[in-house]
Amino acid sequence: MNRKSFLLFFLTLVLILIFILAQDESDADVQIYKSNIMGTSYSVTIHSKVDSQNTFFQVSNILNEINQDMSTYIDNSLISRVNQSEIGQWTKVSKDFIEVLNYAIEICNQSKGIYDVSIGKLVNLWGFGPDNVNSKPSKDDIIYLTSQVGCDSVQTDVDSQSVRKVRDIELDFSSIAKGFAIDKVYEFLVNKEEVGSFFIELGGEVRSTSRKSNSQPWKVGIINPLEPSKIIHTFFSSDYLSFAMATSGDYRNIRIFDDMEMSHTIDPVSGVPSEYSKKSVSVISTSGMSADALSTTLNAMPLQEAIEFANTKKLKVLFVLEEEGSPKLIFSEELQRVKI
Repeated sequence: MNRKSFLLFFLTLVLILIFILAQDESDADVQIYKSNIMGTSYSVTIHSKVDSQNTFFQVSNILNEINQDMSTYIDNSLISRVNQSEIGQWTKVSKDFIEVLNYAIEICNQSKGIYDVSIGKLVNLWGFGPDNVNSKPSKDDIIYLTSQVGCDSVQTDVDSQSVRKVRDIELDFSSIAKGFAIDKVYEFLVNKEEVGSFFIELGGEVRSTSRKSNSQPWKVGIINPLEPSKIIHTFFSSDYLSFAMATSGDYRNIRIFDDMEMSHTIDPVSGVPSEYSKKSVSVISTSGMSADALSTTLNAMPLQEAIEFANTKKLKVLFVLEEEGSPKLIFSEELQRVKI
């Protein structure tokens, strides 16, 4: 596998997720744009009676700006500049960057550190970041880096629009940037008078209008991780006032060290890949950013703790487990209410 393919493989979340557009292909009002960004593919489907090429061009610009802010694979991106800065040095960033980081810190505190975007160096250490890694990390390196991460390892100043590292850490927004990106595209499209309904998909993260222009719902199917050619559950966008969805899982995104498969979900406490990963965790929320971050959070928790967290926070979550060689679906209490 060449480096380009490697990056594409690992930045595309494990997914699990496909969207099904049950549309009439003869409908001239349906326009679809597909391209690549953030190391993965994306598509935007629009129902509009006017040519949407300029709209798609603007969508591309929005995504490129976010990528330039938040990609650790771009040497001069904002996040790379922050990561390269000295401890205690304030770095000027964008409004979007501050918004994402502050929300990530909020989820970090809510999850008691299970979700933590300050684990960039640990991500790289295990080979899930930009650096090429061919050997298992040393125990000393793991101990040191885990001592540096934490919800308080980075500070933000909204007024000066700046951030600074408090300890020896690097940020990694791969568990939240794509969700934020589809939110920005959603905000742009929902204010376009000539756009009727739309569906956005970026690396498996999705956001859409509640219904298509013909009043039919968008359908999102969850792939059976044990039999990827089959769908084990389908969500209908019309069941929700606002539909954003993200899925996290580990059945594809792995590294192998000493003949052992290692998950891409890093436990910030132990500094090693999480042992609690489910086959997949899908979260439906009112924003892509929250769905993205929360699906990663729940995937990193022990199952019962994840279920309790989801129910306490009234989250709409689908857990997919493997039980005796077959998939087992567990719905959070809030999602069960939607199903009834």
